[in-house]
Amino acid sequence: MEKVLDRSAVRKEDTWDVESVYKEIKDWQKDYEKCIEKINTLEKKKKTFLKNATNFKEFVIESDELERLLEKVYVYANLKSNEDMANTTYQELLGKSSNLYQIYSEKMNVIPAILKEKKEKIEKFITEEEELEPYRYMIETILRYQGHNLSEKEEKIISSYNSVLSSASKTADMLMDADMRFGNILDEDEKEVELTQSNYGIYIRSKNRRVRKDAFLKLHQVFASFKNTLTSTLESTVKYHSTTARLKNFNSSLDLALFSDNIPTSLYHNLIQVVHNNLDSLYEYFAIKKDKLGLEEYHLYDGYVTTIPSISKKYSFEEGKDLVINALSVLGEDYINILKQAFTDRWIDKYPNRGKTSGAYSSGTYDTKPFVLLNYTEDYNDVSTLAHELGHSMHSYLSNKNNNHTNASYSIFLAEIASTVNELLLSYYMEHHAKDSDEKLAILNERLDTFKGTVFRQTMFAEFELYMHELVDKNEVLTADKLCDKYYELNKLYFGNNVVVDDEIRYEWLRIPHFYRPFYVYQYATGLSIASFIAKNILEEKPGFREKYITFLSSGGKNDPLELLKIIDVDLTDTKVFDEAMEMFTKTKDTFKQLQS
Repeated sequence: MEKVLDRSAVRKEDTWDVESVYKEIKDWQKDYEKCIEKINTLEKKKKTFLKNATNFKEFVIESDELERLLEKVYVYANLKSNEDMANTTYQELLGKSSNLYQIYSEKMNVIPAILKEKKEKIEKFITEEEELEPYRYMIETILRYQGHNLSEKEEKIISSYNSVLSSASKTADMLMDADMRFGNILDEDEKEVELTQSNYGIYIRSKNRRVRKDAFLKLHQVFASFKNTLTSTLESTVKYHSTTARLKNFNSSLDLALFSDNIPTSLYHNLIQVVHNNLDSLYEYFAIKKDKLGLEEYHLYDGYVTTIPSISKKYSFEEGKDLVINALSVLGEDYINILKQAFTDRWIDKYPNRGKTSGAYSSGTYDTKPFVLLNYTEDYNDVSTLAHELGHSMHSYLSNKNNNHTNASYSIFLAEIASTVNELLLSYYMEHHAKDSDEKLAILNERLDTFKGTVFRQTMFAEFELYMHELVDKNEVLTADKLCDKYYELNKLYFGNNVVVDDEIRYEWLRIPHFYRPFYVYQYATGLSIASFIAKNILEEKPGFREKYITFLSSGGKNDPLELLKIIDVDLTDTKVFDEAMEMFTKTKDTFKQLQS
């Protein structure tokens, strides 16, 4: 790899084709101003949009057109700003785009007005105006909230206070990221280094046990000293969510969180139960690691160090591309032909450059390419990330191509499935084509760690989160000691009797930012479980399944998530998919164990 370049020095072929969105800033400016005009026009029409079917139709269609334009304006600014975070021109465009979205949200929130009307009246509008038919699912989804809505004035008050009521997460972020200090530790070379949240991930994976133990103890001891403050910030978030559930006539905080996707709360409980039923398999995985590390006692701070040498081979971007295409060829020629466009039509911004945002993502709109940001450095993990992000982009491409704008956007509940399917297909391809047992063990180890971190760990988080919200729903007080004790108890359960569950782990929950987004983490576990089911059926060449999967990817968000999953024979009203995911973990663990014996 070359040294990190200034953005201006990066080759055009290594960048994404953002110019296909807007050739110049002046073109962006025209659409930005057009958005303002449309907002003002629609604000006037808002007064009479429910008067008759024609007015309603015109308002819905024009709102949809405005949202498309807003998305395009925002995505361009975001992509350009991420190319070089020091470029103030594009940072300003991003700020203006974000403000424009806020103005739109405040001025164009017509949902309370729709919910005040009789359901029969709105349904009659759809019947009378054929052009409203493509918007039926969106409208019916809104109408589901009847009985869970407050008056228009009350909804406006709540909306106005949203930023204040949700500020607890920002307070926690500022405390953890800016104000907290974790002191120094000695690294593997006995040099004193400052411990931070950012580099903790490095030291907890150190092969030197003293280093990872010191990092673990020091970090969590500092969090322990802030336990009352961080309990208070999290309690504010939980109370806000619980109060909203109560005001809007939901049975519980969980019911509120799952309602938007029409997901039964039984699914959440089923996931936890299936994971509980398979903890013995996880315990054996820890036993394998303990044996491989040659430890008398296996502590929690030993859990992140790998027992297998990582894949040291470097993969040029071209080699990575070929691996991904070959691994995903099981999805069929049509899929691969579209996938190749990602490389020929410059969907991808490949390499790091000075000022470029870190990480990786897929981003685009209905009217743009499904772009991918990478920071490719030729490690195997970069190849896996390429497969993952292209999974998102292919899902978006097929959804956009086969649906109108309103129905193209798929739920967050479904968002990680396609990306994780691609990761698993690459993992199995690499296992099958491994040149020696060490390479195969590294691939298997990565897959096991993915399951441990995504299914088991996120389910433990989900169980802890449920405990918190149920307490508040019952008007009980959240105390630091109560939450710490529960979190420690769950770690004992999930790690088993053969792992030393260090007392300091009781403070780990204090540093998990996802808890400020109620009932989000369970979707990581469900996503990987569903992806495991899909990958298994594709690799086993189940008749007609590949075609069903492509149909699923092409269905966007035109129905409830659980209905769309039925296209690929996934029925989450029972536990089959979760059971099969656990079976995949167990089989991988058994193969891993056999290879080491």
